[in-house]
Amino acid sequence: MPVSYAIDPKQKLVTTTLRGVVTDDEVLDHNRRLRADPAFDPGYWQLVHMTEITESRVTTNMINETSADQFFNPGTRRAFVASTDSIFGMARKFALQAEAEGQTIEVFRDLHKAKEWLAR
Repeated sequence: MPVSYAIDPKQKLVTTTLRGVVTDDEVLDHNRRLRADPAFDPGYWQLVHMTEITESRVTTNMINETSADQFFNPGTRRAFVASTDSIFGMARKFALQAEAEGQTIEVFRDLHKAKEWLAR
């Protein structure tokens, strides 16, 4: 599955991993599954690993839609980690647009720095 997640209630953390070829449908499916998961808490932090994406078929329209449709509590820390310029840029676009919905999202190239920021 190109987009998967794990919920760690002890750390109050949702870890989302994107790998391989990622499409709009897979992003929507992830969001639906996470929202419906009884273990999901919208106050948990989120760590999004995007370093294993080989191709993104996520459209600008999808970024616009999902950045406006937030289901994490406003102010909850969310860290996205991207290794390529194109994925980093896509994540930054999402983060900047989601700020209008009260989201707190930072985009990193280094997993360790992302984890440090979440732990603050």
